[in-house]
Amino acid sequence: MKNTVYIHNDEYYYEIVRRNIKKIRLEHKLTQQDLADLTGLTRQYICDIENENRNKHLSIAVLGRIADALNLHIVEFFIKDDELRVEIKNVLEVFNKDKEKDIVNS
Repeated sequence: MKNTVYIHNDEYYYEIVRRNIKKIRLEHKLTQQDLADLTGLTRQYICDIENENRNKHLSIAVLGRIADALNLHIVEFFIKDDELRVEIKNVLEVFNKDKEKDIVNS
């Protein structure tokens, strides 16, 4: 039987997601209250998610609501490197435009 090897613990991934939520929110020039209003969450919940000193784990459904509110693909929250996040966002935009063209041309 093979042993499972974990490279990072849960907190590593939560930290990446927390940092990205805050960074992307600020890039969109939104306050925590603005994001709360867009997602139907409370400002305190958004604050808890972004605050590294609080142990606030979030569900994939909540992460999806935040991604929808920020108009981005959920995968962008998991990318540690900022430059790579921008490149992936550009690729996703091209992919989505091509997909829309296919739908219109069908």
